[in-house]
Amino acid sequence: MFSDQSILQNLRRAVVTLFAVYLFIYPFAIVLVALDKVPVWGTWMGGALLILQGTLMGFWLTVRYRWWGAIAAGLILVVSWAVEHVGATTGFPFGSYSYTDVLQPQIFGVVPLAIPFAWLLIVVAAVGVAERIGHRDGKPVNDHQLNPTRVLTAASFALLLDVTIEPFAVYINRYWVWSSAEGGVYYGIPASNFIAWWVTSLILSWVLLHQRRSAARRGHTPQPFMIWLPPVLYLTNLTMFVVVNLARGQVLPALIGGLIMIVLAGDWLLPRLARRLRRVAETNP
Repeated sequence: MFSDQSILQNLRRAVVTLFAVYLFIYPFAIVLVALDKVPVWGTWMGGALLILQGTLMGFWLTVRYRWWGAIAAGLILVVSWAVEHVGATTGFPFGSYSYTDVLQPQIFGVVPLAIPFAWLLIVVAAVGVAERIGHRDGKPVNDHQLNPTRVLTAASFALLLDVTIEPFAVYINRYWVWSSAEGGVYYGIPASNFIAWWVTSLILSWVLLHQRRSAARRGHTPQPFMIWLPPVLYLTNLTMFVVVNLARGQVLPALIGGLIMIVLAGDWLLPRLARRLRRVAETNP
């Protein structure tokens, strides 16, 4: 039987390996989808890529927060699947939609397995971006308190990503279809979908941060392992949606995604520019 340290070491290797595989696949995925050149036999790749990224985030959480991270990942998978199952079978809370047969396999013939993994990816990535926005000073994140602002910000970044995902998933990859009766003004997608997305993201972000608080209160210090990974996955996915939406003529979601990228780039660049100008001013009084 492996010791805890041996398990964690194997998980670290798995995270690095999965991330390397993702980086290898990523440019090919963008080009093939943007140019509408995905072969018929390759339609499974989109779901596989979502599962890969979700697994990557689950392993990363486990390395960072031990069993609390693993439990958080498991809860996000189960809760998101349950919400999606209810949504696809009843029309509540997202609106009336159904999954196509593009994403396989499907749990109980309703929700594709890739969808809960996509939620795991998006929630962890959105929390990572929220923390990057809220901690420009470089101080460690305080996990002992469940900060409401952090939860709200993470849910909002998850929702913004969904705004760029929906037209991509519905009209380009054809993962799901909306009932014509919904008649939403944004590419036929109902407003209820975005409200439900924000609320669901809020709940799942709270679950993640609650588990992290439990770990902190029991004296666990997060492992300093690839802490940049969640924001990087958020940005790479956002970039894919921007490029593909733009290439396939869906300009509005591409513009929205581009604005998000500009905001995140400015948040990263402006503090560094300010520090540089301050150093210049100090050396040239």
